[in-house]
Amino acid sequence: MNGDYPAKRRQLESDGFCILENIIDPQILAQLRTVTDKMLSQQETAHFEAMRSQGSLVSVFDDSFMAKLVAYPPILAALANLGFENPKWGSGFVISKPADSPPLFWHQDARFWDDPVSYTPQIIQCFLMIYLVDTSPENGCLRLIPGSHLKRHPLHDALPDAHGEALGRMENPAHLAYQRAEGEVDVRVKAGDVVMGSARLLHAAHGNRSRQRRTNITLWYYPAFDELPESIQAFLAAKEIPPDWYERNRDLIEPLRPRYEGDAEPIRMNRVPGSALK
Repeated sequence: MNGDYPAKRRQLESDGFCILENIIDPQILAQLRTVTDKMLSQQETAHFEAMRSQGSLVSVFDDSFMAKLVAYPPILAALANLGFENPKWGSGFVISKPADSPPLFWHQDARFWDDPVSYTPQIIQCFLMIYLVDTSPENGCLRLIPGSHLKRHPLHDALPDAHGEALGRMENPAHLAYQRAEGEVDVRVKAGDVVMGSARLLHAAHGNRSRQRRTNITLWYYPAFDELPESIQAFLAAKEIPPDWYERNRDLIEPLRPRYEGDAEPIRMNRVPGSALK
């Protein structure tokens, strides 16, 4: 691992993302390629039809090896270097764009827009995108709009629910959700790099015009869980992890599992930013 972590923390807060270089060891990368290839081979054709824009959306709960990645010491060390010494984890997915596949639609993944904290720089929920191959616009690299986690963009008012079926199936390829957007930047990385970004950040991906699959594993963490409003803590602690997966990986996952013992009611999930996002 390397890099100026105070500067990366400042970028995460101001731009909504940062790149953590050279986090995943080459041996682990090779294992992850094998595991994800197996996971993808087990999916039905209907899965890829429903996820045409995403490429795939396979839960990490489908394979126990992924618990080692969730608790991978270099990932946790990078979070600690950013100032997050007690992160919690929630879920993750294998998102793999096949060769000659279309763009991923623009979206943001925040769920707590009913709480005022979502309109502040406070870190709430972050994705860690772990890339198994080098990326470029040619093979479907990430693209995002810096600062859109804190500042309103025209896309906020124009996009439909990103978690509905129409965008995933790409029923209307001409929709603005798949087009270039004002202020977007490409995020090129090397295999083993990790892109960390706010769930509130508007992001998408180019289509994969290469002849090889481009895979990333996206893990969702709550880097400063203890600082979150209690209603959000209660919501996150109530989410279930599949019992069989959890029991097989208890020693790895238990320290990262959100826990809440207060009496606050869980917040209502709301994926749509309100008028407070200026």
